[in-house]
Amino acid sequence: MAFAWAVLFRVDWVVKKLRLASAPFVMSTNPLVFGVSIPSVRLARDIVNCHRYGYCSIRGIPLADLVHVLPFKSVSVEAQKALSKIEYLEGDSVTKVKEYDDVVRSLWEVNQLYEQFRWNYGELRRLVPCDQFDFLPDGFANGGFGERTVVNAAFGNYVSAARGLVDRMQAVMRMYDRGSNKELYKDYWELPSSWYDQGGLYVFMYEIRNPVQHGQTVVSLVRENGVTRVRFDLDQIVDMREYNTSPKLRAFLNKTISKIKDHDSSDCPYLCFRYTNMSYNELVIELFCHFLKCAEPRVRAARKDMHSLLLQHSKAVGKLGGSSFVAYVDGDMTHVYDEVDVDPVKQLKDIHRKARKHLKDAQNAIAAERRLIR
Repeated sequence: MAFAWAVLFRVDWVVKKLRLASAPFVMSTNPLVFGVSIPSVRLARDIVNCHRYGYCSIRGIPLADLVHVLPFKSVSVEAQKALSKIEYLEGDSVTKVKEYDDVVRSLWEVNQLYEQFRWNYGELRRLVPCDQFDFLPDGFANGGFGERTVVNAAFGNYVSAARGLVDRMQAVMRMYDRGSNKELYKDYWELPSSWYDQGGLYVFMYEIRNPVQHGQTVVSLVRENGVTRVRFDLDQIVDMREYNTSPKLRAFLNKTISKIKDHDSSDCPYLCFRYTNMSYNELVIELFCHFLKCAEPRVRAARKDMHSLLLQHSKAVGKLGGSSFVAYVDGDMTHVYDEVDVDPVKQLKDIHRKARKHLKDAQNAIAAERRLIR
């Protein structure tokens, strides 16, 4: 059986150790300050775990490039020298660094989900280019798949991305609240809970994700005068067969169907596809802006604690590539936290500013849509 050499890295010594050459590996796609772009073996005892906050771009979707794992022998010579010059954090200092990492990493994860949500909404608009009256254009390009398949797949991705973002924001705010002396979660929950209690569009789009995930086709395509129209047929959606929908969703469907039939009993009750998605897009962006506002005190407090820690342990701060880092040892693994001098509050404010612009654009688009369909 073939064997290969690996390096086991600890604070005070380096030894060689045998491992199977057939061990699984992952490819590092970006050259790092602390390493190079080569295959790295994910073995618990043979790696340096480099935590770094930044971005890479894969097919146009911004992804939070949070953690890199690589063998110590793959770490650059400059980085090895930088690591040899610092004191490694211990005890309570390690706990504080981990708390800081939880706060900042959670912020980046939410931002990543937000960008994925925006990308999915853009893909929905591209793949289902219906006009303001929900009619698909002639020669609708479906890539060889049926129209119903393309429309429902695009909508499913969009509504799932939205639900993932909304649920993650709620979970992060719960975590932030536990580490704060302010009622952060209560302040955050006021907005989405008010939408949910109203039982309107927010409930429909939030709750429809579960039927979609369990295989229910919720978007209908209807032929009208030789043209295909996309819409949410409520009579079809309310009949979920074996899937048990939530009480809130059923209440919304029954109430909406009743109102539509009271207005015009001759027509099938349905919701507009394009306008409904535009409105939900606005709500999710507004909720993201609200999340950033409520999260700022916790991020600010984490930055303050980290700044105090760095001042107290100046010999534990290393410099490399124009940024600062700290490190600690956990078992046989060294954890390196890079760019600790980057201000997460400033980054949050930058994200918030861009999100407010997105919200303004969404509001303007809805206003223009209303003028068109009057």
